[in-house]
Amino acid sequence: MKFWILLTIFSLFSQIEKSWPIDRVGVGVSATQSEDLKSRRGELRPPVSIYDLEDLNKVLFSEMREQKNELKRVKYYLLNGEVRLAKLYLSKIARTQGKLRPVIFRYLALLSFVESDFEKTYEYLSIPELQRIPNYAKICILKTLSEIVLNKINQLDEDWKKCKEQNSYDFSGNSDIWIESIVQLKLRPIPGTTKIPFRKIKIAALDAEEAKLMLKLSLYLNQEQLVIEQINEFTLDQLQDEEFRELIGQALFRAGKFAKAYRFIEDLKTPNVENIKGNLYSLRSKYELAYAQHKLALEQKQNSQNAIERLLPLAWLLGDWEGGSKYAENVITSPHTLINKYTIMSAFLMQKGDYKKSDEVLSKISLDSKKGLEIELTQIAGFNAMMQNKADIARKNAYQSCYQFDLINCWLLFQLTQWDQFPSTAKREDQVPNNKKWEKLVNEDLNDPLTEKNYINQLDIEELDDKLIKLIPST
Repeated sequence: MKFWILLTIFSLFSQIEKSWPIDRVGVGVSATQSEDLKSRRGELRPPVSIYDLEDLNKVLFSEMREQKNELKRVKYYLLNGEVRLAKLYLSKIARTQGKLRPVIFRYLALLSFVESDFEKTYEYLSIPELQRIPNYAKICILKTLSEIVLNKINQLDEDWKKCKEQNSYDFSGNSDIWIESIVQLKLRPIPGTTKIPFRKIKIAALDAEEAKLMLKLSLYLNQEQLVIEQINEFTLDQLQDEEFRELIGQALFRAGKFAKAYRFIEDLKTPNVENIKGNLYSLRSKYELAYAQHKLALEQKQNSQNAIERLLPLAWLLGDWEGGSKYAENVITSPHTLINKYTIMSAFLMQKGDYKKSDEVLSKISLDSKKGLEIELTQIAGFNAMMQNKADIARKNAYQSCYQFDLINCWLLFQLTQWDQFPSTAKREDQVPNNKKWEKLVNEDLNDPLTEKNYINQLDIEELDDKLIKLIPST
């Protein structure tokens, strides 16, 4: 039966050969002028298509191209620490279903991890698409770190083994020693675990990248002393590497060897180095120079939290209220520390003299939390109200501060209770008259009794009362 079917198909193609004019590519000879199709096998070519796959699927390819461009932008913002902008662009494509879905969720997990939302990170990394090869190899380290933070011990050991298997090529040598050390600290936290990575390793024998990796690990595990002991063994090539010297300087600074630390980083200009130099100036009470160094670090890295956290107290100490209010606004906080940021912002705005804006920041605290009655906030709110001639609000906050044992606000509460115009008087720029006659009266010795002049005789009053109610009994 199959034989007859094949024979029929062959006969059909023979008829098509005779009836269809088929041109040979590049020759221009028709089929009617040449031998049959069988003899021309291998010479025929399909016609060139004027449409490629992208032209036939313009909607699909345009959407994918747009997603790729958005992901490039998201990656750029992630690398530059612009978490808010990265989240903004990623939210546009987060609900799409397609081949880029694993990449989108990987970026979402990265954003959540940066924002310390580890529950959300683990949720994003647990979708089925990311558990397959090769996607799992790209997200397993981040998932392992999330499990460490969330204390998922039972799953951690298994997932980390799977991660090492799928990244066996990338984890050659000492490349996985960092994450391996953290995992072992979580799974088997025995004494001396932090020293294990440095027992049989000589940093001088490592290449540049591996040496810097070990230096960073020593700083993370508080084992910088083990690195400092090997300084004399470092090679010239290593010491000529600026990043390597920066890490050595940081290790020496943390070990309290300030003079040696400065010699290692003296000619370097990175943000971390500027912050270290600022710390060194602060330790010597040269606050103006320290302030300038941290400003340089912030100019080089606009979201440097190390620089901002050091600029804030220096700005308060040096009275730079304008700069301090800007630095406080740029502090990156978690939901648990957001109230602290608002408090610092309102304090700088109060010192700056922008009492209205300071009150607006304080109102956010009252709306977002129950900490609006803490003494730091009532002190600021009370002062703002007094400077704006709001005696009732000032009196209310002075009472709250006095209730929390603030003696100055207790005195202020007394003044506001007795003197309605006290806020206006406190802001007077002219000299307030001060009569000190009471001091003279206190120091005088008065022996003369006071004589009172009687304008009405008491007996006359009694006689008048007697006529009404008979005070004097009759005889």
